[in-house]
Amino acid sequence: MTDVSVVIATYDRPALLAETLASCLAQRNRLGQAREIVVVDNHPSENGRPVVETLAAKAAWPIHYVADPVRNMSALRNRGFAEAAGRWVAFVDDDEVADPAWLDELLGAAIGTGADIAVGPRLARFAGPPPAWDPQAAQFARDLHLPDRTLLDLTAADGKPRYGLGTGNSAFDTTTCFPGGDPPMRLEFGDAGGEDAELFVRLHRQGRKIVWAAKAFVTETVPEHRTKAAYRLVRIRRETQHYVTIYLDATPNKGPVWALLTLKGLVQLAAGFALALCTAEFGSERRIAGRVLMAHGLGKLTWRRPVGYIPEPTFS
Repeated sequence: MTDVSVVIATYDRPALLAETLASCLAQRNRLGQAREIVVVDNHPSENGRPVVETLAAKAAWPIHYVADPVRNMSALRNRGFAEAAGRWVAFVDDDEVADPAWLDELLGAAIGTGADIAVGPRLARFAGPPPAWDPQAAQFARDLHLPDRTLLDLTAADGKPRYGLGTGNSAFDTTTCFPGGDPPMRLEFGDAGGEDAELFVRLHRQGRKIVWAAKAFVTETVPEHRTKAAYRLVRIRRETQHYVTIYLDATPNKGPVWALLTLKGLVQLAAGFALALCTAEFGSERRIAGRVLMAHGLGKLTWRRPVGYIPEPTFS
């Protein structure tokens, strides 16, 4: 019987996938669990298959490879849930390397607190220095700066999201989170993005307990193109669109909330443009504060026209 399934969704990153898998296979197991790895490959060429087959031949845990060409992140992660045999399903992204104690700390926090879901921090590593506009790399890491095993309250009373959580470095008790056997993620969020943040908010509203596992570390590889101002600004606009969509989906006061978000978006767009103009930051790779404010405003005003997938270079 499998206690925990580690699910890795991958797309055209065989070299990074090999690092991710190696870090998963190097996990300690002080909890004495029976574990498996499930790799769901979304690339039409199935270029992750040779990586999996090579490592599976000498792995201490079973590694299952699944090819799924459907281009929808919700469908892809739902496939991972469906293929997993474990009661617990832990997600790590194909550009993340897990600390050797990652899984013990992640599941230990959940089991030790009786939580249904655990989420841990994400660090960042760069090929070169962090970008000049973010020398501390704060925009590339996820750290809630909370004590280990703190229970998270994800939304305010009116449905406003407090944290935008992702499935990378998370674990779900499938018996309590999805007792009816329905697909966990909503397909309508899978094209535009934000499907994982919506899942966390929805489960929180249903009464599931979410715990912060502060000692369960993974480190994400940040390619150079993601440190460019243009890419970051598109990501901010998309993330803001997710925030608005999830907020409106969760709140009982859709009309007033929409009006408030629209007004705030207009103010942010105008203020950001004025700031960017005064500081001559248009085109700069060192200063982006005004354009960030504009991106937040645009995200609020264009949430019905989602950015969706952002083209990525190949890193194989």
